Amino acid sequence: MISKMMATTALMLLAAGCAGPPPPKPVDAFQGLLNMNSAGVPVDAPVTMGQPVAFITSDNVENYIGGIKDAGEYWSKRIPTALTNTVVLADVDPTYFSAQMLAVLRRHYPNIERVHDFREAVQRGMRGVILVDLKMKWMEPYGDRTNRMHIDFYFFDAGMNPVSKLSGEAEYKVPFAAMEGHVQKITDEALQQIDAKMTTLVH
Repeated sequence: MISKMMATTALMLLAAGCAGPPPPKPVDAFQGLLNMNSAGVPVDAPVTMGQPVAFITSDNVENYIGGIKDAGEYWSKRIPTALTNTVVLADVDPTYFSAQMLAVLRRHYPNIERVHDFREAVQRGMRGVILVDLKMKWMEPYGDRTNRMHIDFYFFDAGMNPVSKLSGEAEYKVPFAAMEGHVQKITDEALQQIDAKMTTLVH
């Protein structure tokens, strides 16, 4: 039991960037996609989107998914399978965010498609684009023990101009000696906030 707890603690330390490969630092949501800063996009502005609509994931989303996969590979070489806490591993599985994010998008746009960048969106005749960005603050075992997830959906019109940003944020303070950080829980809460805003503000 102690060995399993130590193995799980190692995973949590890794997620927090205290051991193993450090998590990537967050960048501006538009980095690598547009020659502008995302800070000036209107917040919670009503939007009328044309059809068809595509979505793009930011570097932060790709780094979040890739960082957790790298963490898993790092520790899989150091922790025996028998000592792995599968509950914790499932909670931080990055495919959960991807699936829930896509579910929200398809609830509003059943035929939404993924594109890699705005050039591809224009080439494919998209009349609107949603850029998904994510910033994750992992708990610090000996400091702020809060897992905090912030998600932004940026909405672009047919001219590929950013016209609105809808955000959701949720957090969970991990109790001392607890194993699970409730990452899926805060993922759901943050996306539910955006889902509700889309229902009201996006047409």
